[in-house]
Amino acid sequence: MLLAAVACGPAEPPFDLVIRGGAVVDGTGSPAQRMDVGVRGDRIAELGDLSGRTAGLELDATGLTVAPGFIDVQGQSGVTLLADGRGESHLRQGITTEIIGEASSPAFWTEQTAERELLAAFDVPFDWTGWTGYAERLRQRGVTINLGTLVPATMARRAVIGLDNRAATPGELAQMEAFVSRAMAEGAFGLSSALIYVPGSFASTEELIALARAAASHQGIYVSHIRGESFRLFEALDEALRIGREGGLPVVIYHLKVAARANWGRMGEVVARLQAAVQQGQTVSATMYPYAAGGTSLAATLPLWVQEGGREAMLARLRDPGVRARARREIETTIDGWENLILGATFDGIQVASVPAGKDTSVVGQRITAIAAARSQDPWETYFDLMLTNDGQVGALFHMMSEEDVATGLRWGGVTIGTDSAAVRPEGILGRGAPHPRAYGTFPRVLGKYARDEGVLELPEAVRRMTSAAAQQFRIRDRGVVRAGQFADLVVFDAATVADRATYEQPHQFPSGMTHVVVNGVPVLTGGQLTGARPGRPLYGPGRQ
Repeated sequence: MLLAAVACGPAEPPFDLVIRGGAVVDGTGSPAQRMDVGVRGDRIAELGDLSGRTAGLELDATGLTVAPGFIDVQGQSGVTLLADGRGESHLRQGITTEIIGEASSPAFWTEQTAERELLAAFDVPFDWTGWTGYAERLRQRGVTINLGTLVPATMARRAVIGLDNRAATPGELAQMEAFVSRAMAEGAFGLSSALIYVPGSFASTEELIALARAAASHQGIYVSHIRGESFRLFEALDEALRIGREGGLPVVIYHLKVAARANWGRMGEVVARLQAAVQQGQTVSATMYPYAAGGTSLAATLPLWVQEGGREAMLARLRDPGVRARARREIETTIDGWENLILGATFDGIQVASVPAGKDTSVVGQRITAIAAARSQDPWETYFDLMLTNDGQVGALFHMMSEEDVATGLRWGGVTIGTDSAAVRPEGILGRGAPHPRAYGTFPRVLGKYARDEGVLELPEAVRRMTSAAAQQFRIRDRGVVRAGQFADLVVFDAATVADRATYEQPHQFPSGMTHVVVNGVPVLTGGQLTGARPGRPLYGPGRQ
């Protein structure tokens, strides 16, 4: 007896990875949906009920949330990833992509501008040229996360003019424009400016407009640490908006804030100013970190004329009692000309975060007023002593914002999230000092404190800000959404327990609630443990040639 042949279709191919049973918050702002995520190679291949399908590796997400990998739109890990490619304090937040380049980017260092002293501290040689060379150096070291860069206007100025406080000549401006154009052609996402820091603070609005036009010709954006975030906030916002309009490119305001107690409660006005520009047809957005303290160098508190010429010139001036007396007078009375962080924070609001290796670490974690009291000194004497005895290399936290303004800013739909920090870890050289807790807790703090606990954002909207909104803001392709065809950057977390644990006093603490992290289809964190994989890649802007 003959049996009729039964037609069978080809077997469905297996997946390399399936994340099963999770509530997928896809990054678009839509509510969570229960589904499995199937991955082949470095891309998401399929979504849905994949219970009958096989995979080389399965991750259980039952009772957990699955989201696109988080995009840190203001990272500072350009050097620390060379020293330790794990990027652990960022990876354990769910960060899978980081954009660097606020004031400096190793991708565009030259023989004259390379920060060799910083590299030497991590035993890393400067042996690359350009973004391509830097990306190859990262590949050789191996990194867990993807990395993209902006081209800092500060670096263009340093490469051509140096540290002098003067306007560029027409010939010098042409060289700076060429610097920006080359960097954009190499793959930078846009032009950045850091306008409270020397020598970026020496750039005129017109100089920045010219550089912005160079970036715009390569489909770039303009991202700015604006010239003032306290007493000159609205003037500085208007300058950034003008640069975007006349430069012909989108504007992103870095770490949007209202600093200085005298201005507290005005974040609503700030948002209204930016939203008005949007309604007039300008593409404007911002980034934030969810903390009421900022962090930068103590040297940045000095008037610009003291800082001009670099650190050695600054220290030489500070050794003169007359210079210190003049600087004190100006800081106590002046709100024009530079960002007066001392007037904004007061010495009681300034907390020492780091000092160089081999220096007195007993001051780390303390407010300047407390250090002064312990030494029976005037706080001004302590302030100048700290800089002189630490070679001008003191990191500090500045407690100068209000929690209410932070929440108001986060509610604006144009805000994405950035750590403004380098990836570090509790042990070894990267565990020195007391960094800002944002290095460990930025993204979990938004998910826990501001979304779950305080209801400032709904969870799908919080995830959107960290993923698709960030990808759109920086023009990052094929990332930021859980969708077939997108790169498989994924994070699995417990929405009920996710929380930041790092504090100002004890910052070296990883967050809770982060379970799995996948980068380019490869698990780098499973069950809360590092896998040792280093699948991170360089990311390039749309103008790359």
